[in-house]
Amino acid sequence: MVAPFLVLTDFTPAADHALRYAATLAAAVEAALVVLHIRRETLLDPDAFNGSIRHLSEGEIAAALQQRVQPLGVSTTVESAVDGVEGAVADAVRRHSPALVVLGKPATDTTPDELVSTTSLKLLRATRTPLLVVPSGSQAPVPPHCVTIAADNNSFNLKEQSAGVQALLQKLQPHLMVTHVAEPENSDTCQDALEAVTKSGLLAGNNFRVHCHGVRHRRVPLGILQAAAETKADLLVLVARRRSFLGQLFNRSITSQVVLHGQLPMLLLPSLD
Repeated sequence: MVAPFLVLTDFTPAADHALRYAATLAAAVEAALVVLHIRRETLLDPDAFNGSIRHLSEGEIAAALQQRVQPLGVSTTVESAVDGVEGAVADAVRRHSPALVVLGKPATDTTPDELVSTTSLKLLRATRTPLLVVPSGSQAPVPPHCVTIAADNNSFNLKEQSAGVQALLQKLQPHLMVTHVAEPENSDTCQDALEAVTKSGLLAGNNFRVHCHGVRHRRVPLGILQAAAETKADLLVLVARRRSFLGQLFNRSITSQVVLHGQLPMLLLPSLD
C-alpha cells in the first residue's frame, strides 16, 4: 500500500498542474491525496517580489479547493494553513506520513534562482520527506514508464521517510536506469553508482534488470539533464545529500541546479549522509 501524497497548492497554474499530475499518479498506485493550501507568498511565486498577490478570504480558499479537487477522481482531503511553509508542511507530514510532498514549479526564466532554491531547501529541511517537483511546462506521461536515477559513486543511506517511494516504485514497476556523470577524461562506467543505488534499498522489491547510462560532462548538473534526455526519462530521481539541503550553499548544489533548470518531474530523496 502506498501512503498518501501531500500536494501543496497556492492556486497558481504551476500548482494546478502539479495537482493534476499527483492525482493521476495517485490513481495509478491507489494512493490518496492530501491537498494543503499554502499562502502564495511562501511558495515559488514571482509575484511575491512585486506585491501583486491578492489575499483570499477563508470562504474563497474553501471554494477554490473544492473546485480543484472535485474533478480529480481520487480520495482527497483538503486543508488550509495560515503558518509559514516550513511549519505548515512539517505539521501535515507529521499527521499524514505521506509518501512524498508534491510541489509545482513555475517557469523559472523570470524567477530568481534564490527563490527556487530556498523553497526546496525549506521543504527538505523541514520534513526530510521525498519531494516531487513538477515543472509547469512538463508534458511527461503519468504514470512514468521510464525512471532515471542520478547517482555518484558514493554510497548513501536513505531516511525511513523514503519507504513510500520504494512502495511507489514497486507499484509502478517502471523501466529503471541509473546514470552517473564523469569528467570528460574519466571513464563513464556507472557500475559503482548502480551498486550504491542497489545497496541503499531504494529498489527493493523490483525483480527486473536495472540498466546503466554513463555521461561525460564538465558540469554535473548539465550532465544529469543530458542523461535524462538521452534515456528518455519520464521522471528523474535525485539523491539530496544532507550537506546539500542543510548547507548554506544549497543554491549552488548539484541538486538545486538540476531542479532549477530541469523540465521534467524530479523526485528529491533526502539521504542521511
